[in-house]
Amino acid sequence: MNARLVFLGTGAAIPIYRGLPCLALKVDSTIYLIDVGEGCQHRLFKMGLSPLKVRTIFITHGHGDHFLGLFGLIQTMNLLERKSVLNIVAPEPLSTLIGRAIESMMGRVGFEVKVNASRIGEAYKDEYVEVTPYPVCHTIEAHGYLIKLASKTISYTGDTAPCETVREYSRKASILVHEATFTSEYASEAWKQGHSTARDAALTASEAGVELLVLTHLSSRYKDDHVLLADAYRFFKRTITARDYMTLIL
Repeated sequence: MNARLVFLGTGAAIPIYRGLPCLALKVDSTIYLIDVGEGCQHRLFKMGLSPLKVRTIFITHGHGDHFLGLFGLIQTMNLLERKSVLNIVAPEPLSTLIGRAIESMMGRVGFEVKVNASRIGEAYKDEYVEVTPYPVCHTIEAHGYLIKLASKTISYTGDTAPCETVREYSRKASILVHEATFTSEYASEAWKQGHSTARDAALTASEAGVELLVLTHLSSRYKDDHVLLADAYRFFKRTITARDYMTLIL
């Protein structure tokens, strides 16, 4: 099995220096997406990843920077004459909203789209992955996703303040992809908005005993991501900052 993570968008809210959140997991020729910020289909093409190979899209929550790229992506798939089923997994009520939007589009979409509500602890499974939603601590209902491959485990938090459930579900993970919107000098602002600092992410990684921490969802106030890395590195040495189009071989 050949697997890799491709970071298509690693920014937060306003795409000045980075794209909006989108992570691709490619296993052999099959692609899974986690979050679909605006412009995600352009970024797929740039990395040589075909939208026709996307099997399932997992969305963490209903803030626009995490899901508004979905409808443009579906339109692109349709223009490419996709025929295979597309699965979408998202928390309620976002899954309901998406389902209604898809229904209004179905006369113009030539393939089946299945929308399912993500439920805590209820895994999506196929021959390549097992993906389990878990609760995180944000301002609206939001789910992280624990992804199990044959030999690796990846935990993706989406947006979250420091959260015990992230530590629990991420314990001994191969890779923790944790949001790090701000440095610790803005901790009170981060927590008020339901976000984490790079220091928070590092402490979670240390307490969970993960192998590698990847910082993502970085605020546009940081043109230089080294300040975020420095904020985390003091507490967890095996840390890297994600950059758009970065690829990790699993």
